[in-house]
Amino acid sequence: MEKLQSGSNIICPECREMSVVPAGGVKELPNNFFINRLLDEVDLKRKVEGEDEAKCDIRPVHFWSKRTPLSKFLATGLDMCVDEGKAVSLCLDCITFLCEHCHEFHKKMKGNQNHNITELVELQSKKKQVDVRPKAKSMLCPDHDLEMNFFCETCDQLVCHYCTTNEHNGHAHNSVKKMATKHRKEMEKMIEPVKEMINKLSTSRQKVVAAGEKITSQASEVDQQIDLYYDELHRQLQQQREELKNKLRELSTKKKKVISLQLEQIDFTEAQLLSVKELNDAVKYGSDQEALFMKRQVGNDVKRLTISYSKLETEPVELPTMEFVPAKTFKKSFPQFGQLFDDVAIPDNCEVTGIPAQLIMVGGKLEFTIITKNCNYERCSNGGSHIVVQAQSSKEGDVVPIKVKDNNDGSYSASFVAKQVEEVKLSITIEGDHIKGSPYTVMVQPRDYKTVNKPRKIVNDDGKMGSPWGIAFGKDGVWAVADYSNHCVYIFDSQDRLIRKFGQRGNSNGQFNNPRGVSFNANNHLYVVDSNNNRVQKFDVNGTYLLQFGQYGSGNGQLNCPVGIVVHSDKVFVAESHNRRVSVFYLNGQFSHFIRSRQLCNPWGVAVTSNDQLLVADCEIVGIFRFRLDGTCMDQFDEEYEFASTALTIDLSGFILVSDEDGSSVLVLDKDGVFLHRFGSYGSAEGQFSAPYGIAVSPNNDVYVTDYNNKRV
Repeated sequence: MEKLQSGSNIICPECREMSVVPAGGVKELPNNFFINRLLDEVDLKRKVEGEDEAKCDIRPVHFWSKRTPLSKFLATGLDMCVDEGKAVSLCLDCITFLCEHCHEFHKKMKGNQNHNITELVELQSKKKQVDVRPKAKSMLCPDHDLEMNFFCETCDQLVCHYCTTNEHNGHAHNSVKKMATKHRKEMEKMIEPVKEMINKLSTSRQKVVAAGEKITSQASEVDQQIDLYYDELHRQLQQQREELKNKLRELSTKKKKVISLQLEQIDFTEAQLLSVKELNDAVKYGSDQEALFMKRQVGNDVKRLTISYSKLETEPVELPTMEFVPAKTFKKSFPQFGQLFDDVAIPDNCEVTGIPAQLIMVGGKLEFTIITKNCNYERCSNGGSHIVVQAQSSKEGDVVPIKVKDNNDGSYSASFVAKQVEEVKLSITIEGDHIKGSPYTVMVQPRDYKTVNKPRKIVNDDGKMGSPWGIAFGKDGVWAVADYSNHCVYIFDSQDRLIRKFGQRGNSNGQFNNPRGVSFNANNHLYVVDSNNNRVQKFDVNGTYLLQFGQYGSGNGQLNCPVGIVVHSDKVFVAESHNRRVSVFYLNGQFSHFIRSRQLCNPWGVAVTSNDQLLVADCEIVGIFRFRLDGTCMDQFDEEYEFASTALTIDLSGFILVSDEDGSSVLVLDKDGVFLHRFGSYGSAEGQFSAPYGIAVSPNNDVYVTDYNNKRV
């Protein structure tokens, strides 16, 4: 038991539950009678089967005197062993091992005549199959050392006679014999679910065993398929090799035959030329008459050989152009199964650059580099180390893996975007071991909008934008803008590059008449408010039309000059300017309910907070209304600040950003609507606005504002 103890606690080996060790140590813990009985059964079984030596269970005599004859002493009726000898038999009624002396005496004792006493030799030879179990031991009260013959139902525990008259006085208790009958029945009922679970587990086990056998069979089958496949590949490769070699031999023979014929022609022509030259040399030493006689023949031979020479191929007519070119796709697809390096990265020697000790702001991108070093503290020259980077959130508790880029020069690049105010633990391990300094603590603080003075980027589709209104972000940084005057929708990627543009003026599917609000759902489907057609259209991110809902009117599912929209969970919230309400639809366009208030006058912008509250910006009444999603109006933010809100959104820190048409600026409010800051002013310069109608926050917490009259974002 001491091995299971950890400090002041101990773990139960059965149920793994932690318990506090008593002041007196583990010896003070209550006995597990069930375990003790199992141990007794094992001990008895080992003795019966002869694995352990069985001693006589009759208590040894310490007070017998040789002066008194043994027969006279035994005649007293005391059941006590004389010499505590080796057991030779077992009384199956008393579950008592008996030596040779006690065997005879036990049979003669009054009341034992009908006991079944069996020799151990017979039991061990298994000629007689007997279910032998130890007799239940009397349990003694830990407080009074008396046998616990009573059961207290009030306290659900065994007690002794003394306990019933003291601390258990007045409780519902009775004898163990009577209570056992009653509670055994209850236990039978209690155990029914266990029996059912055992039966189900038995079935499950059969299924699992069958699955295991199927896996073995399937693995063998697949193993054969692999062998067959690669044997066939090998056969085909061998065949292809032989075909290529045969083709090579044929090509080589053909080329050499052509070369051989060319050599014959060269040799024949050369022999004729040499013959003419020798004839001419011979004439030099002949008479004048012989020279003149041979002149004509030499001339004719030279003329004939000159013509033959001109037709002769003097350059090789066949060249060694044969080459084996492996398939490029094979070279590219063939893997590199391993590399040999002698500068393995040692985690304790590695370094990280780029993780700041100071705070970073929400939406900030933390870029850092891991420099691996070997055992000599020298930078590794190659990549290939198994580096794992994880970010653990202090709020959510989630562990997010971070993608690591191997620069193949001993360095690795990674980045992390802080999305909320919290403490983040950055863990960096190499082959499972933390590098020096890991895990790193990074504190993320709210964004300071007071430092905003001019935009980081301006997007206007090269000056082709008409009147940008609604703006929204989808998955993977994709974002959309509705162009009010050009009757179309722009789709940009996470790098703010225009990837598609769709729509034109009209009232058919996929056409628009002054689109305003836009919003994405979780599947990256885009909902567009087709304002003057009094409807909402749904598209996929490629601009493919999916469905529409809404028509002119004031009834359920009808719209009158819809402006703002936000998709949250399985609902679509549409702000209707002329109906002075927010209509709520399901994602498939089916009407759900209205959200409205007497004070609501001209709702334009809608947004949903992280705690499921709907914020509605009223363009006419100064203020923002707050509703529950079921339509209950909670309150209206204070009117201490004047603005005409056209749209609103919530950033990753929980700040509420409101576009103010009259003030040509963006207001920053806290989660309770308290004014914090304002940035922007009227004009067309960078950082100025003219009718900022739409506002959205990117996954990196950048703020995007549609500048309606300046035709830009």
